[in-house]
Amino acid sequence: MLSRVLTKEQQRALAAERDALMRLQLALARFDSSADDIQVLQRSIQQLDELFLIVIVGEFNAGKSAFINALLGQRVLEEGVTPTTTRIHLIQHGTQLELSTAGPAVSTLTAPVDLLEEINFVDTPGTNAISREHEAITLDYIPRSDLVLFVTSADRPFTETERAFMEKIKNWGKKIVIVINKVDILGDSRDVQHVESYVAENVKRLLGFTPETFSVSAKEALKAKLNGNPVRLAATNRFPDLEKYILQTLDQRERIRLKLLNPVGIGFRLVSKYEDVIGQRLEVLREDRETIGRVDRHLDEIQSDMAREFRFRLADVDNVLHDFESRGVDFFDEHVRFARFMDLINKSRTKTAFEREVIADMPQVVEKRVSEVIDWMVSSDLRLWQTIVDELRTRRSEQAERVVGQTGTSFEQSRNRLLTTVGEAAQKATASFD
Repeated sequence: MLSRVLTKEQQRALAAERDALMRLQLALARFDSSADDIQVLQRSIQQLDELFLIVIVGEFNAGKSAFINALLGQRVLEEGVTPTTTRIHLIQHGTQLELSTAGPAVSTLTAPVDLLEEINFVDTPGTNAISREHEAITLDYIPRSDLVLFVTSADRPFTETERAFMEKIKNWGKKIVIVINKVDILGDSRDVQHVESYVAENVKRLLGFTPETFSVSAKEALKAKLNGNPVRLAATNRFPDLEKYILQTLDQRERIRLKLLNPVGIGFRLVSKYEDVIGQRLEVLREDRETIGRVDRHLDEIQSDMAREFRFRLADVDNVLHDFESRGVDFFDEHVRFARFMDLINKSRTKTAFEREVIADMPQVVEKRVSEVIDWMVSSDLRLWQTIVDELRTRRSEQAERVVGQTGTSFEQSRNRLLTTVGEAAQKATASFD
């Protein structure tokens, strides 16, 4: 629908933007981004083909419904002092006034109003009377909006619930216009200025800048329109200025600009978000590499120590064998000679003497030395595996504390699976030593 009013240059810009956003969507999908973020980006791409969308938020008693009625010049929404909007209303152009259900908490309202041929409105439940379901759906419309009209009441300007809600939506970088409604209940222009200053100061503290602000009386403005008379509104009622801003300042060219910038802002926010995620993951991987490096260095140290210790223990076995060899040589020197020829003939005596003087306890000593070497090697391997297990367990514990609320991604699952596999292998190896 947007393409109908675009110049060729704007159409090329739209095509380039759509292509960039589609590539970003694919990149986010490959990056294992959250489904909500991908859906937000997808909807921002879809809204390029929709009419300019203005979302209206504020407390239930701020007079949002009356404000929309005044903009449209007729009572299309119910008004009252109690919460009347318990559903989200998408207000569009239609040949007749008709209300239909578009979802569990969303209704579509059509009205034969010329303004709705160019602009759609979303009326939301009050920020102070909003259910979690309504809040989720309202927040879902914020990224899709091209402009947010933040309506606050002159008798309760910028309440805590409104501040908290603005805090939630500010990061989307939407163009926000502040509307101070019900200025007709204030005494004079000084009271209006006092309220305007209060709102401007608090909004600037939250957003870092002061948005366009209009003080109006929607009730008086609607009354003037319904009477069909050029009733002169009070000087403090800037409703005509607000209408001029929406219809003229936000002319077709400006609305196109905001609509094209809207998905760009969403894309920029998501890119910034996942740049931070990438930075965090790179830091995690850097620390993982340091952990692996420490394990490698420890392995090298243990390997060097074991090689040195093994030489000493092998030398101990060699000494036993060397002593055995020396006793054998001495035995032959003593017994294998002509003077003892008769003794050599007696095989039994020679064998007994050989076993007593040469073999002696050599088998037991060798077995003991070999057993000591085996026990030492097993003990060293056990300490090595335990060191690896402790190192990995510490690393997992440190990382678990840092990613609270961020688990479930394939990145974390892959890391945990790898660490678990290594840990289980180490535990199995150590268990086999028992």
